[in-house]
Amino acid sequence: MNPERFDASILRWVALRTAARWEKKLAGLLVAAEVPSFLPMLTRVTGPAGRMKTARLPLFAGYVFAGAAEFLGNPRVLPAARSMAAQVLKPPDESRLWHELRVIGDLLRDRQLVQRRVVGQVGDMVEVTGGPLLGYRGPITRVKPNRYQVVLEISFLGARMDVEVDEALVQKV
Repeated sequence: MNPERFDASILRWVALRTAARWEKKLAGLLVAAEVPSFLPMLTRVTGPAGRMKTARLPLFAGYVFAGAAEFLGNPRVLPAARSMAAQVLKPPDESRLWHELRVIGDLLRDRQLVQRRVVGQVGDMVEVTGGPLLGYRGPITRVKPNRYQVVLEISFLGARMDVEVDEALVQKV
């Protein structure tokens, strides 16, 4: 069983609320107990171009989805797994949860979700670390995440202007 794959044959799901960064451990314990589980993941890319790092993170931080009948009252589920699940949340509309999980599962079956972490947010002060604008500082006025660029307001020869800079070439000040 792979917790990153949605099992459409399970019709009733529960959401297990767990502490942050314990989702993978809980999913592993559920797989060991042969409990169908679903832990949708995304890949987060951080850092500048030469030093990029990737990490696989849960799409829904703090949640693992499990088959309701297979989890509730199952003696194979270790007490450690039950204690990691701080809350067992039963959905008010089981068919809606099943449908939404299926949509996410279908999406992840064919694609990988990637989140590129941008250097800053609008208003953050950054400094250009490379290229022709090396050393210039200015606040971010816009973020263009799909193009991996930020728009900065800089002062050049006494005039204020907006410039587009690759986010790999800026760092927060």
